[in-house]
Amino acid sequence: MAFIIAAVLGVIALAWFLRRLFPALFAAVFVLFAPVWLVGGALLDLLRRPLAFLRPVGLALARLVGFVLVLPLLPFIFAWSFFAELWRQFRPTKASAPAPAGVKPPTPMQAATKRTADVIDLAAFRQRQEKE
Repeated sequence: MAFIIAAVLGVIALAWFLRRLFPALFAAVFVLFAPVWLVGGALLDLLRRPLAFLRPVGLALARLVGFVLVLPLLPFIFAWSFFAELWRQFRPTKASAPAPAGVKPPTPMQAATKRTADVIDLAAFRQRQEKE
């Protein structure tokens, strides 16, 4: 029991220190495990007749893996996504430069309009340069 608690605390600590890397690694493990799972299932289907005596053992093992590994991890996966979103909301955003005193920062619509105008100006400038 102490090993399980230590493993869970270790995974939580690792996830905290590797906040951005942990979800990517978790997804990579699943992406790499999926073909192994599919190929293993295909091989098991091919060997079904010769290995029919192992079927009760395989079903019991699959249930055991499902209940012991997957089912206990589900709350942690949901909690991880919840806390990741919560952390994202409270993390300060990186501003390019603070607004001068007394000047309100532009609204998102004003900022988008300014960026669009800049892109149009850049495209017009490039077209003039190509004609010359």
